[in-house]
Amino acid sequence: MIEPHSPYYLHPSKGPGVMITAVGFDGKNYGLCERAVRTTLKAKNKLVSIDGSLTRPDAKEGEEFSECHTWDTVNCMFCLWILNVIDPKLHIIIAYSDIAHAMLNDLKKRYETANTLRIYQLMIKADIANCK
Repeated sequence: MIEPHSPYYLHPSKGPGVMITAVGFDGKNYGLCERAVRTTLKAKNKLVSIDGSLTRPDAKEGEEFSECHTWDTVNCMFCLWILNVIDPKLHIIIAYSDIAHAMLNDLKKRYETANTLRIYQLMIKADIANCK
C-alpha cells in the first residue's frame, strides 16, 4: 500500500489525460511554463520525481511488484503530464525520452538560455538589415 504523502502515490483521479497546469508551453514561454509545472508538482509532493532526486531503484529479482515497478509507473504518468502541457507541434522534441526528468532537461537545454541568445542574434540581424 502506498501512503498518500509518498511521491509514488497517484490519486485515482490523476490519470494520463490530466492537465497539471493551465500554462501550456508553446516554444516561447519556457520560463513561465517550467515555473508553473514545478509549482504544481511541488504542491502535490511530486517535485522529487522530476527534479532527478528520486532515482529509479534497482529491480529486485523475484519481486513482481517492487519499488522499481512503482517508479516506472509514476515516471510514465509524469511523462504524459509533461506532454499534456506542451504544444503538440513540439512533442517530437521530447517524445522519445523515457524519463520525465530527461524530458524536462531536454526542454531546458533547448529553450531556457536560447531565448536570450536568439534575441541578441535577431537584434544583430535587424541592425545589418537596416544598414543602407
